[in-house]
Amino acid sequence: MMVKTADEKTAAGQAPASQVALDLELCKACGICIDLCPEDVYDRDELGYPVVARAEDCTSCLLCELHCPDFAIEVQRRARKKPAKGAPATPEEIAEAESDRVIAAVAGRPDDDDERPVSGSECGVHGGGED
Repeated sequence: MMVKTADEKTAAGQAPASQVALDLELCKACGICIDLCPEDVYDRDELGYPVVARAEDCTSCLLCELHCPDFAIEVQRRARKKPAKGAPATPEEIAEAESDRVIAAVAGRPDDDDERPVSGSECGVHGGGED
């Protein structure tokens, strides 16, 4: 059986074993990371500092990293998976797709059983009214 390295696991979109890095020189042992972790990855040592006890359970949710007041935690993100066929892949394509969705939502037609009058603008509060 061949064991994959952390880099190989990252390239395959799997969580590497050492994906959570703690900088104990920055940490003040507040316990926020321990309390927020939904996967119970951390334990507390005898001085109250967090210890990564179950790194393999980490899902890279980033709650610990985003809420650490001391910036003492860094979570290695998983490699991005390939987009589905036909899905936008570049930032430009994603922005264009989102723009189309917003336009479609704004230009939507009222339901047939909607009894509100429609005239030019539907909002009578913000500049709507008779055309």
